[in-house]
Amino acid sequence: MIKFENRTNDRFYYLLVEKDLLNHCVLRIYFGGARISRCRVIGFEDQREMQKEIDRLAKKRLSRGYSLVT
Repeated sequence: MIKFENRTNDRFYYLLVEKDLLNHCVLRIYFGGARISRCRVIGFEDQREMQKEIDRLAKKRLSRGYSLVT
C-alpha cells in the first residue's frame, strides 16, 4: 500500500495493488477526507502499465501538496 496524506486539509490518497480471480493486476485507489471517502478500481493486464499509472498518480499527488507516508 502506498499512502499519501495532506495534513493541511486532512485529505488522503491510498494506492493498493491486488490480483483478481483471473490473475490480472488491479489498482484500488482510496481517496477522500475526514467525512467522505471514495474508491476507484482500475484493472491492468500488464504490470508495466500499472507501474506507469502509479508513477503518474504519485507525481500528481506530490505536486498537489501531499506527502508520502511510510
